[in-house]
Amino acid sequence: MDLAAKCVVIAVGLFSSAMLGRILIPYLRKVKTGRFEPVIGDRRKQDGSEPKLGGVVIFAAFILAITAATAFFTSRNDIAADLRLIFTSAASAGIMCALGAYEDIVSDKGVNVGMRSGHKLAGRFVVIIAAIAVMRLFGRTRTGWLLPFHLGYLELGLLYYPLTALLGTLFVSAVCVCDCPGGRTKLGVDGLCSTLMMLYFAGITMGLTATGLHPEAQVLAAASMSAAGGFLFWSLCPSKVYSGESGALTLGTLGVMCAVCADAEPVLMIGGGMVLADGISALLQFTVFKTTKKLLMKGYTLHEHLKNKGYGEYMIIGSFSAVQVLFSALLIWYLVYSAKFLI
Repeated sequence: MDLAAKCVVIAVGLFSSAMLGRILIPYLRKVKTGRFEPVIGDRRKQDGSEPKLGGVVIFAAFILAITAATAFFTSRNDIAADLRLIFTSAASAGIMCALGAYEDIVSDKGVNVGMRSGHKLAGRFVVIIAAIAVMRLFGRTRTGWLLPFHLGYLELGLLYYPLTALLGTLFVSAVCVCDCPGGRTKLGVDGLCSTLMMLYFAGITMGLTATGLHPEAQVLAAASMSAAGGFLFWSLCPSKVYSGESGALTLGTLGVMCAVCADAEPVLMIGGGMVLADGISALLQFTVFKTTKKLLMKGYTLHEHLKNKGYGEYMIIGSFSAVQVLFSALLIWYLVYSAKFLI
């Protein structure tokens, strides 16, 4: 994927994500308030009508970006990427977005129904393993992980599918926790999850650009990065639309699909540093409380702990992003490192 194609994808994703936010927010707000109000209001203030369902904006912008990429390749008769892998990844993200949208709708309406935690995890696992299985039908046969630091290539055989799906499920779940634990927006930091995932996708984009390999993953990463970046125009605090479970599931699934298409599954552990740290902190908090009935932190997650300690939202986003840049740099190193062995 050359520079011109990448610029087209990024420009379309950024523009469409920002514009779609303006168009869709009044309709998404109607789900919460029951009223259609075309005037969004002051961007710097919240009035309580801010809807979830931001994943609809992100996914729509992502689709427009990969459509632009497909049209660009077709116009030049230069389809280096396997479009079947791209469409499979898009379909899995769309299914996840729909599952998250259901959760967002019932929570916005105050209805105390929705999927249980175990059912959510099972659904995420099934979607991811199904996507990987379909990719195998399209000719993707690699069934191992290249470990960093010259630790060798771990051939997993048939275990590759459940283990990769399990790793992907954990990553997606960590993204959901980083966005807002349990779908409760008051526990989140507006724009934090989208910012961290944008930096994650930026690392994959730059790493694959340096190697020139895996055009499918390059398209996915560039489109995902631009969709997340454009969405920040509306989701950065004070948010006018929350990414919600639909947004977190969409971004998390796209992150997994980028890693799978790049034959670089370990980047989920290497490049998703701050997202995973937030998720692990929530797991530790839950475990310690269940065991000792004491709280380890002043919040369910690390970002909520800092928020309750008096740190401002932009301070939290800035500090998390600074550390995430280091993890993204490590991600770039891994992709360049893996290119020497997985050609």
